[in-house]
Amino acid sequence: MPSLSWKSSFLHQGFGNVGSWAAQLLSEQGAKIVAVSDITGAIKNSSGIDITSLLNHVNESRGVKGFSGGDSIDPNSILVEDCDILIPAALGGVINRDSAKDIKAKFIIEAANHPTDPEADEILSKKGVVVLPDILANSGGVTVSYFEWVQNIQGFMWDEDKVNAELKTYMTKGFKDVKEMCKTHNCDLRMGAFSLGVNRVAKATLLRGWEA
Repeated sequence: MPSLSWKSSFLHQGFGNVGSWAAQLLSEQGAKIVAVSDITGAIKNSSGIDITSLLNHVNESRGVKGFSGGDSIDPNSILVEDCDILIPAALGGVINRDSAKDIKAKFIIEAANHPTDPEADEILSKKGVVVLPDILANSGGVTVSYFEWVQNIQGFMWDEDKVNAELKTYMTKGFKDVKEMCKTHNCDLRMGAFSLGVNRVAKATLLRGWEA
């Protein structure tokens, strides 16, 4: 498996609510964001994009187009630009049979819903690309929605630190559980996540006394 560190280069397709926050949080940890795209255009800076400046530009201009801190590139090429980690955070189905063969990233973190189709998955697997599936990678929002439900029931509100700490606990455990499933079934992360989910639903169904 390829190695991963905060010194790795990140590429974001999509700079909306998910993509921009991902870029901001990664940048705060010292990560280098080398390319970003949204509906208005795409930019690239191999030395790293100043995400704070880009966020200010996007707030003023309603898009990444025209940002002076990077070179303008063809938005259609964003997925195949040089990077270590690709984060598709826009539309579904963008990584397909045609684009998968040219992707240079070693890791793909699916922040969008279903950005990779099955044919692309097979191509990426053969290339040794590690894909963190959407069912796990972008589950944080649903998890925090659950936290909101818990707080409403308790009538007791958590502060931001409490939310972040609980979210880290759940996401870390979720990843470990998926990895264990991958070891048990000798499968990739997507199949491990699906298997874990199906097993939990099946177990809950039996415990409730329901029958198919």
